[in-house]
Amino acid sequence: MQARNKRLHKVDVLKKVFASPFYIFLAIAAVVAYYWLFYYLITVSNKGLFFVTVPMYLIYALILSASVLVTLSVYAVSNSLKTKYSGAEGGLLSVATSAFGGFIVGCNCYAPIFSSVLYAIGFGTLQVSSAISFLGAYQLWFVVLLIAANLIFIYYQLGRITRIGGPHRR
Repeated sequence: MQARNKRLHKVDVLKKVFASPFYIFLAIAAVVAYYWLFYYLITVSNKGLFFVTVPMYLIYALILSASVLVTLSVYAVSNSLKTKYSGAEGGLLSVATSAFGGFIVGCNCYAPIFSSVLYAIGFGTLQVSSAISFLGAYQLWFVVLLIAANLIFIYYQLGRITRIGGPHRR
């Protein structure tokens, strides 16, 4: 019973991570990097204009959740190196959700890239235009799903971190 009390809870892990100045700096740097990734993707595709078709609070929520996920992943990597226990897959997911969110949020920046991929897979012209129309019509919900994926993986990552180094690790 005493060994169970030594196990950290998910909230305790968040407090421990964001009490460190290094991880706070890392989270802020990730927010800035992800925002510039969004900005770059949208301005390059829109010929220099930063025009989005999704509410900005969703963009900020996606950026914030991705930065928390990458910060937790860096913490998990550093902690796993100390305990020789692997468990840091969130960094790649946070980059992927941010990049895909940047493609969706822009006015039409995803259309040339997305259509090229669909043509390479073997889709026809009508199927590609239908897919692009579907993506454009439901882009708000796609961004919400990306935020939800980040939050779910943050919860999962926190669960893995609580098992690192504790008495209940596999």
